[in-house]
Amino acid sequence: MKHILPLLIAILSSLNCMSETTFVGNWNGIVANIPIVFHISNNGDTWEATLDSPSQGAIGIPCGKVEVNADVISIDMPALRASFIGSIATDNNSITGTFTQGMAFTMTLTRSTEETPTINRPQEPKPPFDYNIEEVSFSHDGITLAGSLTYPKNSKAMTAVILISGSGAQNRDEEMLGHKPFAVIADYLTRHGIAVLRYDDRGVGGSTKGSVDDTTIDFAKDAMAAVKYLQSRPELTKIGLIGHSEGGTIALINAAAHPDDIDFIVTLAGPYVKGRDIIVRQNHLISETAGKPLTAEQSAQVDEIFNAIDNITDTAELSSRLKSIMSATGDHSAQEIEQSVKVMTSAWYTAFVRFDPAEYIAKITCPVLAINGDWDAQVDANQNLSVAATIPTATTRLYPRLNHMFQETESQSQSLNYGEIKQTISPDVLTDITHFILNLK
Repeated sequence: MKHILPLLIAILSSLNCMSETTFVGNWNGIVANIPIVFHISNNGDTWEATLDSPSQGAIGIPCGKVEVNADVISIDMPALRASFIGSIATDNNSITGTFTQGMAFTMTLTRSTEETPTINRPQEPKPPFDYNIEEVSFSHDGITLAGSLTYPKNSKAMTAVILISGSGAQNRDEEMLGHKPFAVIADYLTRHGIAVLRYDDRGVGGSTKGSVDDTTIDFAKDAMAAVKYLQSRPELTKIGLIGHSEGGTIALINAAAHPDDIDFIVTLAGPYVKGRDIIVRQNHLISETAGKPLTAEQSAQVDEIFNAIDNITDTAELSSRLKSIMSATGDHSAQEIEQSVKVMTSAWYTAFVRFDPAEYIAKITCPVLAINGDWDAQVDANQNLSVAATIPTATTRLYPRLNHMFQETESQSQSLNYGEIKQTISPDVLTDITHFILNLK
């Protein structure tokens, strides 16, 4: 989902706090054995921060909201459904607290003088570009979304695609861990004669901020607003959707609900089964890939947690039940449990767990290309491609040795280290998507 490397990397926040400046500086920490560096600055009452994960090649990740009260900093990370709360030491050289993303981890940050390293991304497009680039915007229901439309020069009739990102707020390049996969896809498709619209998600870049209650259904409306915009361009003769992870779910929803508007879809690691099943399987796969399979007790707890989220609709009752489940093992502090429950009872999270795409899948009539990587630990390939294959108009493809981001990896144990891999996306995937689109009748 775009919980890229769940439990590994966090997108920090722009800080809202008092006049204390003790938090200003560079801070080193480790989450789930992954080194991270926070860069925190202050301008009057406004705090700003970026995050690096050098070992993963993630540099300068922009931040969101943080609150400071005296010696305590509270960091909300909505893009990753994560948070951090910590207290600064009396010598102002360390911050000790809890990082939470589904599970809770104790983390200590220490001051650092390290400079931001550079990273190598050989596939990232560089100007000059031999095609047209337009900055565009489109609106619906009080939401305005900003994006880029790229299209070949001197073309009068073109097929167009809309790129839809996965879970979490992403910019138009779906930028994460130092990679810009949507920029790479857009560049490749446009150079092969296909127009591409990619846009900033709600609250990112030039797009309007959404609501804390936004769910996948709301984001599907954003994608349809993009479709309506492209329909206003007479040179575009066919319009399709390419969705990555949760973006694949959005493509399925819109293809089923708007068959006259969507000519084809491509799902990249798209979920074809219920959200509960996706996340439960994800917990197992990530643990196995990291070399620490869930114990029978942990597996039972995961099932109990997601069964509760799936079936208890009253938020207060669900919160109480989750706290009870997580407290039973004695592995987590009250603060850690509180933060985990806050994430798991949010509107997006509960809606995703309960969402079943079956009713949409049954209504799809347009051509579908469903592709997954065999080493994807976030959206299990076999679990989902087997359902995609039931669509009469679908072509499915399983790529060996590719992870959730469709990067080629040396070993399965390294497949979660997205930022460490120089490649942004396999050339074979780019070629096959292009071939599918250009050969549509």
